[in-house]
Amino acid sequence: MYIVRKTETLRGIGLGPDSKIEWHQRYPDAHYPFLVKRMSWSWFSAEIVRIQPTELEFRVKGDDAAYLALHDAVRSDGETSINGGSRSTLTDVRDKLTFAPIGSSVEGWNCFKGRVSSVFAVHLAPPTSDHDANDISNVPPSLYFENTKLKATLQKLQSVLDGSGINDRAYAETLGLLLLWEIRHAADPQFSQLKPIRGGLTALQLRRIKEFVDVHISKGIGISELASLVGLSQFHFIRAFKHSVGLSPYQYVLSERISVAKELLSRSDLSIADVALAVGFSDASQLNRMFRKLIGVTPTAFRRENGLR
Repeated sequence: MYIVRKTETLRGIGLGPDSKIEWHQRYPDAHYPFLVKRMSWSWFSAEIVRIQPTELEFRVKGDDAAYLALHDAVRSDGETSINGGSRSTLTDVRDKLTFAPIGSSVEGWNCFKGRVSSVFAVHLAPPTSDHDANDISNVPPSLYFENTKLKATLQKLQSVLDGSGINDRAYAETLGLLLLWEIRHAADPQFSQLKPIRGGLTALQLRRIKEFVDVHISKGIGISELASLVGLSQFHFIRAFKHSVGLSPYQYVLSERISVAKELLSRSDLSIADVALAVGFSDASQLNRMFRKLIGVTPTAFRRENGLR
């Protein structure tokens, strides 16, 4: 029987795929050998698993989602296979990646000793609005490979789960779309050439985006929502928006949040935490981090410079 111990589901947005890594202790004991954190968005989910020294069997059944994982582990023994094919007994899998398309399965066992090991996995069920751009069904499975760009994007998404990154829906969805593009690029370099942009957004489309962001500034704003407002696929929308505005949709939403925050900070009756929630940040620390990055000072210093305490 496969089990997961000490699972923590973080605040997610939407209903991502139900796929997950299934674990089974080969020699069960009293202590909990691993910790799992999960988060989901509209069409993908992610999980970070940290494992104490132990011996585990594992399995991923990709019935409804593709599987992409970044490993940080050194095993003293073990083996892994995709779809029951040739088995890898590689022991040092630090910074190695594994990809399995929808319908594939990954399974094996590991004997971890001497250090905490981890795996960060993303389960991708690509949106269908732009099938050609999102389609990774023909990308072949690959076990323990290296790719610098994929690794960097996965690490950014992992920071969202860890709490050290930006917990913003548009940001996470942008990273998810980037992963789809990079998976295709990794399999076939021809996909590294973007299709030319056939002009940017119209004035009406830009006004709709601005009005929507203004009304929903205190809420999570997703790329899929913005794209649907102007009748474009997510990939086309991101490229067309940046062509028109000079910023990515995420950067634009972030700049609008900070702009409204500056106005609210001029009111002495609102705490920093109140301002953070009013402009769509999860807490005061996230506002502090983003405000300082864009304005150069903290919200508290900004208030002090404007004669407020």
